[in-house]
Amino acid sequence: MGLYSEHIFPRLMESGLKGDVHRRYRRRALARAQGDVLEVGFGTGLNLEFYPTSVRRVTGIDSAAVLERRVRARIGGAPFPVERVIQDAADRLPFPDAHFDTVTSTWTLCSIARLRDALLELRRALKPSGEFLFLEHGRNEKGWVSRLQDTLNPVQNLVACGCNINREIDAEIEGGGFRIVDLERFTMPGVPRALGSVYLGVARPYGDPRLAGPSRARS
Repeated sequence: MGLYSEHIFPRLMESGLKGDVHRRYRRRALARAQGDVLEVGFGTGLNLEFYPTSVRRVTGIDSAAVLERRVRARIGGAPFPVERVIQDAADRLPFPDAHFDTVTSTWTLCSIARLRDALLELRRALKPSGEFLFLEHGRNEKGWVSRLQDTLNPVQNLVACGCNINREIDAEIEGGGFRIVDLERFTMPGVPRALGSVYLGVARPYGDPRLAGPSRARS
């Protein structure tokens, strides 16, 4: 990792994701988490304060360790045990099949290079009765915005260390072994549509008998 990707960009990203609007959406996204949680894209631990009391333990996956002092402080303040695993989420995860009650991801799926492999691994590690809770940005539904995203994506990918703004997050999740049962699509207030087109939802693994048709709300 270089100076920019290891020190400068993580600070810029954390600063951008700590605002009141982001906090409100994190709380909404994580409200259903319970039991043993696997968080992909743990980052600096910004999600820890938003997990409900129904969470017993959090295991975080990330491809790199950054801003370690902040991470240790947040882990130390969590009301439950927190473990971190530093590895690419697309590689074989060191967990048994059907191990976790909940999988979570916030503003992470945009930057995983081998996203399909990672989703299949998350699906493997999640219990058949578990839920995948996600809060992501991605491709806008309006044609002119999506075309703009395609144009800007190479630059975004470079300056934001692999972040893609034009991924169809719902299609990616469903292609990774999940079925979306609840989905909201909206643009975050005060953020350009090309960067702030949000997918907030719940998915469950295929094979769960409780699966129902998707409920999708757009605003």
